[in-house]
Amino acid sequence: MNWQDRYQSGRETERTLRPMTHDDLPGAVALTDSVGWGHQIADWERLFYWSQDGCFVLEEQDRGIIGTVTTTPYGTALAWIGMLVIAPDRQRRGFGRRLMRASLDYLIARGTERIMLDASAAGRPLYEGLGFRVVCMMERWEGKASTYLGARARPMRSDDVPAVLELDTQLFGLQRTFILMRLLEEFPDLAWVADRRGQVEGYLLGRRTQNGVYLGPWMSWTAAAAEQLLLIAFEQLQGEHITINTADYNGRALALARDHNLQRIRHCTRMIYGDASPPGRDMLAEISVASLATG
Repeated sequence: MNWQDRYQSGRETERTLRPMTHDDLPGAVALTDSVGWGHQIADWERLFYWSQDGCFVLEEQDRGIIGTVTTTPYGTALAWIGMLVIAPDRQRRGFGRRLMRASLDYLIARGTERIMLDASAAGRPLYEGLGFRVVCMMERWEGKASTYLGARARPMRSDDVPAVLELDTQLFGLQRTFILMRLLEEFPDLAWVADRRGQVEGYLLGRRTQNGVYLGPWMSWTAAAAEQLLLIAFEQLQGEHITINTADYNGRALALARDHNLQRIRHCTRMIYGDASPPGRDMLAEISVASLATG
């Protein structure tokens, strides 16, 4: 180490916390790669599209992005915090708290009624310290798609979309057209509906990831329609790796996942900020389309 290195080592690195821009997305991909999450540029573009003012980065002057966090507001009734990522060699220095504080300040300033996230075991103490409390556990199920006997749903058509959006608003409890339309535009081949006598009873959307296909949102009025949707997805995706997230209280979804050869891989803790009342169970179980990960 020369004299200049010794002199500079004692200087505090200059860091800036600021809103994310589209130019930051390649750096965000590199950051998630560094922690083994493996999200693609399309995942980041989707999250940025959903909330261009509510995503933040922490960067160092001579290094670039060392931390990220995203928010996905559903109007002012609900918002989701996700993608809290800190570079491995910059963890445990309070940077995660700084990014979380920025996302909370942004959402609170918007008048957001409920703020939620999914927490890993490692991240949960941070969120509890910031005022989040446990709502339920979310389980991740994975496996290879295989075909099974039984009635199937059908591929979604363009003329199904208005009915699907109406059904989703009824079951989810909030209007989220901006979420669903983005998924339909990106993955038109991964969209199915179950109908009966011309009436849509349920729908299922999918998105391609680096590790296979993630299925969800998955919404239906009946258990029979839910299974019909799963069967056509499995038939179309036979042999591909499938991932489904579901709440631990959703016995219907858990039974279908188990009956169709998926395995429980891990779980995370779904949390809500402050003293806000949790949303209804359909909303609670189906919101993870925007979360991806919190950490």
